[in-house]
Amino acid sequence: MSNDALISHIDEIETYSPPMHSGTVNRRLVEAAFGAGIEVIYGILDPKDGAGHRHYHETEWQIVLMLEGEGRIELGSDPAVTVRAGSILRIPPKVPHYFEVTSETPAKLLVIYSPPLQPEGFVPA
Repeated sequence: MSNDALISHIDEIETYSPPMHSGTVNRRLVEAAFGAGIEVIYGILDPKDGAGHRHYHETEWQIVLMLEGEGRIELGSDPAVTVRAGSILRIPPKVPHYFEVTSETPAKLLVIYSPPLQPEGFVPA
């Protein structure tokens, strides 16, 4: 595999908005097709509209490192918790969750799915 396939700049990676997430712009840093057994996403959530709908992932673990901003996350039936830059969120499969940005600036996240997120991976909760 050439260096061109292994090294790129984040601005060169196509953006998308995942299902059940409004105000979110993601870039896949490591795609499932890469074969590493994980998927890595860089996400930016808009403070005005950066909230997803409550959902869960059937088989995927979701690990989130908050890089910038603040938010609130609801996991399962527990009360919402405030998180900020440096917080690590570990979301097991089948745990309903909801995240909203509470800072005035965008929340920037590094998200890892294991195994890679399947097309039907967002299940309404």
